Parts: sequence; structure tokens; C-alpha cells
Amino acid sequence: MITATDRHAWVRTAARNNAEWCEAMCRAHGLPGAFGDRAWTSEWRTPPLYPDAVTLAADATAWEVLADIDTRAPGCSVKDSFASMDLARDGFEVLFEAE
Repeated sequence: MITATDRHAWVRTAARNNAEWCEAMCRAHGLPGAFGDRAWTSEWRTPPLYPDAVTLAADATAWEVLADIDTRAPGCSVKDSFASMDLARDGFEVLFEAE
């Protein structure tokens, strides 16, 4: 049986894996990002279809994520790996949800 602890660990691992992929793609375009405890962020607009931030912790706050990205740039996006943040008041909308 899969426990909640197992599931949470897998989600954290998947989030980190996705952030590492985004970092690799951005670095290949000369736009390296930064890993923090709660999120990976890019201070520059990322290549098309790549997020500007990926959350790495379920308790990441909007302030922690948005402080390190250019929210004024068209197409700015955040991948909330844990679907735990409400970014609507910051001008974001949910594009899709997935499991």
C-alpha cells in the first residue's frame, strides 16, 4: 500500500526532477536559474512553454516564488508542483491541473 508519506516523497522528487529539467533547458539558452529550498526560479523569461518558477516544497509561499522572477514579462508562469498556492491576486490564473 502506498502511504501519504510515500506519495509526498514522490511528488517532491518529481518536482525536483522537473525543476532540474527546466534549469538544463534554460542554461542551454544562456539563462541559468537558481535553486532555493522552496523553489527553482529564473530571473529572466524562460524559453517558450517553460515556467519561470517551479515549487519544490508544498509550503512555498507566493512571496518566496514571485520575488525572484520577472512577473511583468508577458508569458510569465509558475509551476506549482503541489497545487498549494493561490496566485490569483498576483495576476496569475490556473492554466491546467494534472496528476
